[in-house]
Amino acid sequence: NTHQAWMWKRHAGFDVVAYNGNSVSGTQIAHSLNKTPEMIWVKRRDDTKDWQVGHHGANGGTNPWNYYLELNQDQSESSQEGIWNNTAPTSTHFTVGNWTQVNNSSGKYIAFLFASVDGISKVGSYTGNGTSGSSTQTISTGFAPRFLIIKNTTESNNWFVLDTTRGWASGNDQLLMLDSNSAQVASNFGAPTSSGFTLTGDSGAFNENNKNYIYYAHA
Repeated sequence: NTHQAWMWKRHAGFDVVAYNGNSVSGTQIAHSLNKTPEMIWVKRRDDTKDWQVGHHGANGGTNPWNYYLELNQDQSESSQEGIWNNTAPTSTHFTVGNWTQVNNSSGKYIAFLFASVDGISKVGSYTGNGTSGSSTQTISTGFAPRFLIIKNTTESNNWFVLDTTRGWASGNDQLLMLDSNSAQVASNFGAPTSSGFTLTGDSGAFNENNKNYIYYAHA
């Protein structure tokens, strides 16, 4: 087993939208999520451009849609009106600015929309509390997660991916990074629980004191 795949059903907590750009700031793109997206990934399909990410936990949850991250980069969050037009999504539409990464008149785009669903998925954020290797923190999702993405938004760090199929248990957590082509590495991240997950230590990857983090968890 040298490959791993994760698959989502287009349903209550996930939608996919293809659209053509028009270079007009404030363009609204219709979606079928039937609830407000809490995380959005956008990729231009016909040109070499970075993956743009919006998350309702960006900037500590204050005006989050004024900010963006890039899924294929380890950079911290940045503010830029040209991505989401400083406009929060709604239950029927999300809004893009006029940057070529999300809305060029000759561009073709794909968008992935995520939302929390009770007992199934959680799009969340938290502040790290780690001050030593023995520090711990428990994050509540309301279910036992099998898949997890975590990103430090305050400073440069990788997008870390864990899942229970490859191994996610205290002391031997197999980490992959969305922004890297490296093979998985073993670390001590924490462990899933019946209602969330724990974080162990003070690593900048997931629990540095007073750093902000976003995450996506799925049962």
